[in-house]
Amino acid sequence: MVCAKPIGEGGLVSDYPNLLSPFSIGRVALRNRVVFQPHFTALGHLDGMPSDDHVAYHEERAQGGVGLIILESMAIHPTGKMSRRFVNAWDPAVVPGLRAIVDAVHRHGTKIFGQLTHGGHTSLEKPPYILWAPTQMPEPSSHHSTKAMDEDDTRAVIEGFARSARNLVAAGLDGIEIKIAHDGLLRSFASPFFNRRTDRYGGSFENRMRLSLEVIAAIKAATGRDVPLGVRICVDEFTPFGYDTDYGLDMVRALEVTGQIDYFNSDAGSFSSYWMEIPPAAVPASEFRRINVALKRATSLPVIGFGRISPSAGEALLAAGEADLVGMARQLIADPETVNKVASGRGDLVRLCISCNDGCIYQVGQEKGVRCVHNPGAGQERRLSERLVERAGYSRKVVVIGGGPAGLKAAETAARRGHSVTLFEAERRLGGQVNLAAVQPEHGAVAEVTAYLEAAVADLAVTIRLGTAATAGMIAALNPDTVIVATGSEPNLRAPDTPISMGLGRQVLPDIEGLAHDFVVSADDVLSGRVQLSGHVVVIDKNGHWEAAGTAEFLADAQCRVTVVAAHGMVGEDIDAGTRTLFHRRAAIKGMTLLPGLSLVAIEPGRVRVAPVVSDADAIGWAKYILMPGDERLIEDVDWVVPVIGRRSRENLYLALKADMRFSQVQVLRVGDCVAPRLIQSTILDAFDVARHL
Repeated sequence: MVCAKPIGEGGLVSDYPNLLSPFSIGRVALRNRVVFQPHFTALGHLDGMPSDDHVAYHEERAQGGVGLIILESMAIHPTGKMSRRFVNAWDPAVVPGLRAIVDAVHRHGTKIFGQLTHGGHTSLEKPPYILWAPTQMPEPSSHHSTKAMDEDDTRAVIEGFARSARNLVAAGLDGIEIKIAHDGLLRSFASPFFNRRTDRYGGSFENRMRLSLEVIAAIKAATGRDVPLGVRICVDEFTPFGYDTDYGLDMVRALEVTGQIDYFNSDAGSFSSYWMEIPPAAVPASEFRRINVALKRATSLPVIGFGRISPSAGEALLAAGEADLVGMARQLIADPETVNKVASGRGDLVRLCISCNDGCIYQVGQEKGVRCVHNPGAGQERRLSERLVERAGYSRKVVVIGGGPAGLKAAETAARRGHSVTLFEAERRLGGQVNLAAVQPEHGAVAEVTAYLEAAVADLAVTIRLGTAATAGMIAALNPDTVIVATGSEPNLRAPDTPISMGLGRQVLPDIEGLAHDFVVSADDVLSGRVQLSGHVVVIDKNGHWEAAGTAEFLADAQCRVTVVAAHGMVGEDIDAGTRTLFHRRAAIKGMTLLPGLSLVAIEPGRVRVAPVVSDADAIGWAKYILMPGDERLIEDVDWVVPVIGRRSRENLYLALKADMRFSQVQVLRVGDCVAPRLIQSTILDAFDVARHL
């Protein structure tokens, strides 16, 4: 049978009359209201020049139908680079590289602006170069203090903006945007908290705005009045010490009255409220409606709305008059074809962003190229774009075993290659571990990963056999050319039911006393509902991600008293920083006890034995270089223990097929957790890479 599951976007062109309507910013005519928002991609060369990856990245979105692209923040001065991979807009040598991006984008009918900034007191570098700021003080989220700028410095900044704007115009960009937004120097000058000066650049609202106004005047003088100039404006800093929406709107009015601004691009947050800059799934998109509405009411200029907007939400935003254009960043990273799909009546096949921040923000925060959890080509368009998947020379019979994200991605990609695909799933529904992750608090959006894939394989006529645990005999009866095993993984708590000895280095059970107790259960048992817990639950976080943190919060919401023990420095150590901070905030609100720096020693009836990971024990001679645990301590009155201490591949079927003579002439492959237990991003990329070569 063919299994179809529609996903959450409409499918008719008439569903998007506002989103797909034309609009003009100054003299620049846009074909629709969708704007690819500026965001750091870390695709630049270390010498500050744009790269071929930049060209491919933005051309992919232009081909996908977006109306306007605003290039990522580019530095206007050597002191203003937040990363070595920031583009040097002040340097005339940048013009040919920018021209290549512009030409690629213009070929597809998309217009392109460029955003200019000085990083000021914010940086991704550790340690950073000298940070310029209005006042000598660190950003509260940073340990690095700043240089209080003098008059020579402010003149250099103003001249840097003007010079950079001239370079962008020389490269053929259609407009300029400056950043008085979540990071950077201009916002810190405007902010009463960060600006404690008493000269002409501080001390009053007018003085705090002076640098921004002088920058605007210098850009207009350098480029002329015909080049549109917009402002990305932080309307609310969202910190206990920062400015609020009323102050942000005062800034908007002061900028508009100059008569030199053509539009505002809505924004909020700062490095000290990072989760409001790039809101994860835990911050509902509706929270940003009031920001967009307030900005639209405060200005007569066009407004680009923001805040994790899907196509349907964008259409509603425009229909309500709450913005004039719809800004999307992560949505178009996840699906560059978003606009084309809704314009052609295939909104049901839009791959919606899940707002996990794992592939995009977490990557670029480490100065690594932008990626996406479920778009394997993001940031790698020259090599891995799904647009490059072509039909194979001849059609194969492909059998996929497993309907989790890896199996579904393999099936989708093989079908796009023109192969005849049959997929077996032992459960009565597709999704695999994603179904478990989706029941964790604030994680429902992760279900979109497999919801999209289900819709895609249905559209590609993949045959789905649900509730069928495939055997070698069943598979052989289909006479396949290729078998892809994607049977996933399972918690490594107890011995597997059907072990196979193939001489391989199979993962052994952890050497922890007490794992066999009946009150010790896996996160899979908890999230699937197979076991209902109550009382005091101890969760062991050895994976540093949502398997432990999300399960602990799930139990807290089920009215359990939850203690989380982590051997690393913090619970959820490998989660994106902003998202993790919000988890810690919720943990405090929900009364969860978080105990980092402790390792699990043993599990006993009614209690758990733990020990500090590091102590002063046996610090004699060479032994001082060996980490020795500290004295054991007890966590008492424990009713249940949920150890998230590792998973093992379900590889039995793969190994059996490789040893079965019936498959000696069949290509037998494996993908996803069946190879090695990993996060979704890695398993989907793995499955795509295998299937695109069939």
